[in-house]
Amino acid sequence: MWYPCGSFKGDEKSAALASNYRDNGLLAGISKNQLDSGVSGSLYRDKDQLVESIVRGYPQLRKSRDSLEFGYKLAYEGLSEEQGKISVVKPEEKKGVFDNLKGMFSG
Repeated sequence: MWYPCGSFKGDEKSAALASNYRDNGLLAGISKNQLDSGVSGSLYRDKDQLVESIVRGYPQLRKSRDSLEFGYKLAYEGLSEEQGKISVVKPEEKKGVFDNLKGMFSG
């Protein structure tokens, strides 16, 4: 069961990604992955506060606080039924290319 717990407002880049995804453009899969990645990174940055807010609003989830799943529904005009379904994402820290290179040479 999914519980609504908040919303994100996208910027112009998000709108362009959503438009390409909706239109099934040449890079629609990449656009969807970038949208997922953006939501995942945003959740990661605010996860502790978000979980506290969730269990305050939905006390029945208190015992499950460490095993919550996160997802989002893309609200963009013209999406197909399939594209409008909930996408499950895992909150993860998003690192840049230089962070990945640094990780390769450390250690």
